Amino acid sequence: MGKFALRLMFKIRVTGSENIPDSGGLLILAKHQRNEDIPLGLGAVCYTTRRRDQWCVMKHSLADPKFFGFFLKCGGIPINRKDAIKSKGFLLLARHKLHEGNTVVIFPEQTFFLNKMGKGKAPGFRFVAGRPETPIAVCCVGFRYTKGFIRTNVDIRIGPPTPYSMHDEPEHFLHDRMLEIAELSQLEYPHPRPTPRKGGADEDEDLDQEN
Repeated sequence: MGKFALRLMFKIRVTGSENIPDSGGLLILAKHQRNEDIPLGLGAVCYTTRRRDQWCVMKHSLADPKFFGFFLKCGGIPINRKDAIKSKGFLLLARHKLHEGNTVVIFPEQTFFLNKMGKGKAPGFRFVAGRPETPIAVCCVGFRYTKGFIRTNVDIRIGPPTPYSMHDEPEHFLHDRMLEIAELSQLEYPHPRPTPRKGGADEDEDLDQEN
């Protein structure tokens, strides 16, 4: 749908697809402008460069029975943003799929911010990325929509992979990636650099803080 049907409504330009690694676990941090980000990004980026399992953290309402499991079958991993601790099992699934060598997508703003940048949420990123001894690749993706004559222009820009390991400070790492996402989307990231969290906090406490 993203690669073919949506081309009737969008004129798509992808820049930086060569930055997607050919193998190994890949965590994609993407700007969230609108619903079309997901099929456009999947169709124009992942299926043309990396033909393996694709997974995406999504809001739990998309797993509602009225959708007949469609989004779950597409690789959606439902997370309850209002009570993330109840979604710990799904977050562990996302981490497992990532470290197994698949692609996992997170929208770190966790909701729509049209033509502006929301603050990146570190707990979800920290939980899914875990503390990998072998660095995993993290790529940022920016989306920019502009009005065209008939179709809407959408520029999808992919940044180079940045390795993330257990030695990186997750809050600072994510902040730097949010700055990168903003640049790729031609936006400003107005949020200050966070202070490192206190040592000793466990994963459940991280999710409680996210709530």
